[in-house]
Amino acid sequence: MKPSNASSLVKYAIRDVVLEAKKEEAKGKKVIYLNIGDPCKYDFSPPQAIVDGVKEALDGPYKGYAFSIGDDELRAEIGKIEGCSPNHVFITAGLSEGVDFGTRILLDEGDSILLPNPTYPLYPTKVDVLGAEALYYDCDENWVPEPDDIRKRINEKTKGIVVINPNNPTGAVYPLKVLQEIAGIAAENDLVVLADEVYDHILLDDVEMHKMKDVAKDVPVFSGNSLSKNYFYPGARIGYTAIHNDVQGEFRDAFTRMCNQRLSVNWEFQRGALAGYKAGLGFLKPKLEKLRKRRDIVCKRIGEIPGLSVCAPKAAAYGFVKVEGYKGTDWEFVYSLLREEGVLVVPVSAFYKNHPEELYFRTTLLPDEETLELAMGKLEKFMKAKV
Repeated sequence: MKPSNASSLVKYAIRDVVLEAKKEEAKGKKVIYLNIGDPCKYDFSPPQAIVDGVKEALDGPYKGYAFSIGDDELRAEIGKIEGCSPNHVFITAGLSEGVDFGTRILLDEGDSILLPNPTYPLYPTKVDVLGAEALYYDCDENWVPEPDDIRKRINEKTKGIVVINPNNPTGAVYPLKVLQEIAGIAAENDLVVLADEVYDHILLDDVEMHKMKDVAKDVPVFSGNSLSKNYFYPGARIGYTAIHNDVQGEFRDAFTRMCNQRLSVNWEFQRGALAGYKAGLGFLKPKLEKLRKRRDIVCKRIGEIPGLSVCAPKAAAYGFVKVEGYKGTDWEFVYSLLREEGVLVVPVSAFYKNHPEELYFRTTLLPDEETLELAMGKLEKFMKAKV
C-alpha cells in the first residue's frame, strides 16, 4: 500500500523548511527563525481578555462538543462585526480550515480559481489536492492587483477570485478603486470572492482598509478572519468564515455540512474569542508601534545590503525581499543562508508563480530589534560573499 496521490500534492514551504533547520540545530548551529508569522514565538502575546475568557470557560459547562458551526454567542458577536446574520457565520479551526472548507465547497475537479501573485501557499495546495487549477493574477510594483490581468486569466471553468488583503507575503493594502474593479469583474463573470482579511487590523502605516463585503454587493463573498493575527493568538486555532450575499442559502448549507463532518472546534477557546471580540482592539496600539519599528529596521537594513531590495510593507508582519545577482535557485539560496549563517527564511516559489526568473524570499518582522539586527548582519555577510 502507498499513500494517496492527493497526499503527495500537499506542500507548505513555511513549515517544510523547518525540517532542514532542525538538522542544522542538531549539529550545534544556532538558527534565527524568520520563516513563520507566529507572534507568540517572540515578545507578543494575546490580550488578557481572551486568556481570562478561556480560564472562565474551563470552569464552566464547555467541556462537551460545541455546536458544529460554532458557539451561538460567538457567532452573534461576529455577525455584528461582519454585518450579517449569525446564521451565515461559521467557526473554524483557524482561518486555515475556513480556506479548506471554502475551496472544497467552491471547486470540483477541473475547475479553476484566481489567486494573487504572490499568494499565500495554503491556497495552491488546497487547489491542487482538489484537482482544480490555480490561475495567478499579477500585481504591480507596489504589489497591488492589476484588474486587467485578472480579466484576461478568467476561463469558462473559473469559479472564484481569492483576494488576500492585507496581503501575505507582501504587506500591501489594496486601494478601494482596485477592490471595486475586482468586485465588478466578479459580478460580470458570476464568480465568488474569497476574501482573506486576517491582517485587517495589523496596519503599519496610515492606510485605509476596505473589506470586500462592503464593496462586492452583487456576488457571494466568503470573508475569513481569525484570532491568530489581529489578536496575536495563533495557538487558539479559532477562525471564522462569514458568507455574504448568499441569496439561495446554498453556500450556507454547504458550509454547515463541512462543519458537521468534523464535529466541532474547541469550545473553551471559542468562549475566549467571544471575550476578546467583546473587549475590542484597544490593546493593539502599543503592539503596532513595536511592529512598525521592526518593519523600519528591516527595510532600512535591506536597503543597505548589496543585491537586496524590498517594497516597504504597509500592513501584516512580513517583508517580501527581492534578490538580484545570486546564482542559484530560491531553495539553494534559503538552504545556503541557513547552513552558512543560521538564518531561516522562506523561498519565493512558495508564493510567487508567474515569474520563475525572479528571486525573492519572505522574512517575518516579528522578532525583537536585537535579533533582527543580528539576522540582517548575517544576511549582509552572506550577500557580500555571493554577489
